[in-house]
Amino acid sequence: MRQLPVRIVRRLSIEEVRRRIRVFERKYPRGFEDLQDRFNRGGERELLEDYMEWSYMVHALGAYREGEEFDCVVEEEQEVAMDLFSGLTPKRVELLYAIPRLPVSSVNSLAERVGRDVKNVYGDLRSLEKLGFVRLRKVGRSLVPELLIEEISFIFE
Repeated sequence: MRQLPVRIVRRLSIEEVRRRIRVFERKYPRGFEDLQDRFNRGGERELLEDYMEWSYMVHALGAYREGEEFDCVVEEEQEVAMDLFSGLTPKRVELLYAIPRLPVSSVNSLAERVGRDVKNVYGDLRSLEKLGFVRLRKVGRSLVPELLIEEISFIFE
């Protein structure tokens, strides 16, 4: 299957940040200081990138624990299967644009705001959730759609 190089700017969930931090803790069992010492000795770029990402995620979690809104955005380059983009129908792309622009408290309110059937909007949101573009967060008895991506760029080389 053909792969396309893309750059995606997206928000990480708290769970994903915690999972990534655990990976760093296993990779560098002595913590930040060990990683920093290793970088100072060898100067490898990977070590600096790991240190920067790990620091950023620990800071984002710390701010959240102190009462700030959780916000952790990463930019990633990855190869994505071409058929992934076949799931981005015009109606789904419309939802991606609508979520941050229309204050919505549920799937029902989003469907109402975009003038579509709730069942169809829910189905489209579930497809976008599988792609990693949105999250449906449970708040009380409602599902609140949250946009996880901020940007998708195709890389033509």
